[in-house]
Amino acid sequence: MPKKRLTQREIGFIQGMVNAAALQEDWGASAFDVISGSDYTVEDIRKHCDKSDVEKLENVLQAIKS
Repeated sequence: MPKKRLTQREIGFIQGMVNAAALQEDWGASAFDVISGSDYTVEDIRKHCDKSDVEKLENVLQAIKS
């Protein structure tokens, strides 16, 4: 099944969710539940989100991917 294209609204939601999860990581809380509970792929997150947020979540993204 072909992958559906994300809307601007969905991209904005992903960016906000990842930013909140990155802040959790900064504060010493785990962001795993926030990211893994979303319906978005690691690829979508890497493609659409701020690199500094993605870098903070690299361990979480790797854990979800495996």
